[in-house]
Amino acid sequence: MTRVRLASYVLFTSGCLAAAGAWAAGSFPLAIKHSLGTLAFQKTPARVVTLSEEQAELLSVLGIKAVGFGSGRVEGRLGQPAQNLSTLAKGSLQSAVFVGAYNQPSAELMTALKPDLILMDGEESSRATYDTIRKYGPTLAYNYDTLPWRTALSELGRLFGKSAQAQRYLQTYDARIATLKAQLAAVSKAAPNTTLLYMYEPNSIMVLGRGFSFSRNLATLGLTLNTPAGIDPSISFKQLNTEELLTLKTDRVLILRRLNNGQMVPRNATDEVLKRLGKPVFTYPLDPQEASSGPLTDLKRAEALAKLIRR
Repeated sequence: MTRVRLASYVLFTSGCLAAAGAWAAGSFPLAIKHSLGTLAFQKTPARVVTLSEEQAELLSVLGIKAVGFGSGRVEGRLGQPAQNLSTLAKGSLQSAVFVGAYNQPSAELMTALKPDLILMDGEESSRATYDTIRKYGPTLAYNYDTLPWRTALSELGRLFGKSAQAQRYLQTYDARIATLKAQLAAVSKAAPNTTLLYMYEPNSIMVLGRGFSFSRNLATLGLTLNTPAGIDPSISFKQLNTEELLTLKTDRVLILRRLNNGQMVPRNATDEVLKRLGKPVFTYPLDPQEASSGPLTDLKRAEALAKLIRR
């Protein structure tokens, strides 16, 4: 496809999407806080590009369709809708054209899309990327470690005139979490310690610490994160060997087992080592497109963990 035809396709497709989604406006001008600053808007955005699955979940909750999508998890054909999406946010992305990597999207496509809102990850290390991305349009950067998705959802609700919808989701989410936490109350009181492990290939295992977002889902349910002796619990992740695995003093082990083409990493020698601990071992199938955190992902994880541990 030539550059001219590519740009024409993008503009035609995204224009149809924008026309299909008329959103109620908020009161303007409106200042929206994000992880790397504050941005003023003069009107409701109509052409949204999201550069991560995490921020795409905000759009899904609010019922907003993106015109463009970038990712670090999905490989797609530039300028075409992404295929084989399994992310929970796929409802907002299925018609979005793929713009490339989350940190280096196609300049040609971003220019052709003419976004009036770009959503991206907002770690402090992303400032240089943010400065580049915002040249294509108004950009909000969110880091859920420092600015929770609850705040981001409320802010976008204000921007799109969907505050009531955002608040309804938060109320529903809180009520469901409260129910799950109550169901696990006896377990979390008697045996709260839980070790999180990540198996991404046979015989390779990592321990996950507080720096890894999944650990927050344990705390939400009243459980306590536990790491092997001598390992800083504030880490994000660390490769373990057999000897370190056997030093675990925990009430249970939860393995995030990566899915490859829909199949979990097969059982291997690491599983045999874990059997020697004599503690319950649970498995959570980890979809490679699963967001690190977000309103949809966090609820999915809470539901799955509660179901596993109640067994």
